Amino acid sequence: MRLSLNNFKSRAEYLNKIIESKTDSLVTALPGRLRIADGTGKPRYYHVSDTGYKSGRYLKRSERETAVLLAQKNYDRRVVKSAETELKILNRLIDSYELGTAEDIYGKLQPARRALVTPILLPDEEFAKNWLAQPYEGLGFEESAPEYYAESGLRVRSKSEIGIADKYDEFDIPMLFERPIKLKGWKTVYPDFTLLNVRLRKEFIHEHLGKMDDPEYLMENIAKINAYMKNGYFPGKNLILTFETKSQPFDLRIMDLIINQYLL
Repeated sequence: MRLSLNNFKSRAEYLNKIIESKTDSLVTALPGRLRIADGTGKPRYYHVSDTGYKSGRYLKRSERETAVLLAQKNYDRRVVKSAETELKILNRLIDSYELGTAEDIYGKLQPARRALVTPILLPDEEFAKNWLAQPYEGLGFEESAPEYYAESGLRVRSKSEIGIADKYDEFDIPMLFERPIKLKGWKTVYPDFTLLNVRLRKEFIHEHLGKMDDPEYLMENIAKINAYMKNGYFPGKNLILTFETKSQPFDLRIMDLIINQYLL
């Protein structure tokens, strides 16, 4: 429900802006309309007004701007009419969706009854809770490894990963640290973060490549990214990549852009 309702509301807001903008333009538009005759293969433009000839006054080449204004007026009027029709339909849909959909029935049941029912779609909160509860064995840490902890208490491997984990927590993005993935034709990898877009019920993996100025590290990760793509993980689709070097530390402001682009 949330995906459709959000889309409907965004579309309605967009249509309202169009209607407002184009209606303002029509108020000050040139009187009359444009008639186009193209029987000779070359269009001839005529300005038809209420007080003039029915066929209109021929517009000379020097009056092309008048033809442009009249054509724009006709276009704007048709856009407003179409947008208003669509907006009426959308507003009815929004009102209906806000009352609830078939997917919402499960969440409205009494707990005792809900326990006996298999829903057509789990509520977002329950779906995310089940996803977070999945068992897996991560890489673990060597005794000599430095200790870095996110605000949630999650242990990570670098200061940059602290900032990344904290950002995901700030936006309530369900997150698993170093959950293993077996890449066919390569080996098992442990992505820094596996993430859930709850609205889309879609997983993303996030690899933060923090030593891009280290040649050996760079070559290893080029091979890893190639293996990811061979196994269906593509940057911008379901694979998020971030980078840094010693001279160019990671800018955490990028995380806001990433989260809004892929995970909300």
